[in-house]
Amino acid sequence: MSGVVLLAIPIVVSAVVIAAGIAIFTSARRQRPLLLARQQAVTALCAQRGLVTEIGPDDFAILGPIPRGWLTNAHALPDHSVAVADFTQPAGNRTAFFSILTCTVAGVNLPFVQVVRRGLTAITVGGPPTIELESIDFDNQFMVKSKDRRSAIMLLDPGMMQLLLDCRLVNFDMVGDRVLAYVNRASEPAHQPAEPIEFELLFRFLDGFVARVPAMVRSDYAAEP
Repeated sequence: MSGVVLLAIPIVVSAVVIAAGIAIFTSARRQRPLLLARQQAVTALCAQRGLVTEIGPDDFAILGPIPRGWLTNAHALPDHSVAVADFTQPAGNRTAFFSILTCTVAGVNLPFVQVVRRGLTAITVGGPPTIELESIDFDNQFMVKSKDRRSAIMLLDPGMMQLLLDCRLVNFDMVGDRVLAYVNRASEPAHQPAEPIEFELLFRFLDGFVARVPAMVRSDYAAEP
């Protein structure tokens, strides 16, 4: 009798493995049209801004060393001053999904600053201490970290704070002349795959951010020639 039981165990295990494999295969087939629709929509949106699919090895260097497979739907300008992508970040038993944009603010060398909407997971953890600004409304909605309080306060003037309030879901890190803006996709409202709203938000942030970098930041934290 015990031999029959022992024989049944591998059969049951095999059945479970096969069922799991079928479920994964079925899910992948269902997801494929959605992923393709998103890819086509992102490509069309990026093409309007002159971004192409040929990205450079340093386009997302601000993230540190990451496997290339964590990036999908990646596009960049030919001069690599702007790059965007979907970014999948394994985190223990969970996986975080972001859409990211990197850009260069020419002539600036700013100490590290991070601005993240409260209640959301940042793309980088740890780092410098949290600082408070003079805007209660902004402090209630965003958490600011910086190695240099003065530079963060200068960067986050009323115009820049209003941009972040308007862009809602966009967070960013900046160090030197490079900016990493990102949307935690878990925080997005429901939408169709062919509506890449996070990329639209990131481009809106890009248009406003570079234009709003205060003149005092550009002069007091200018990059050396």
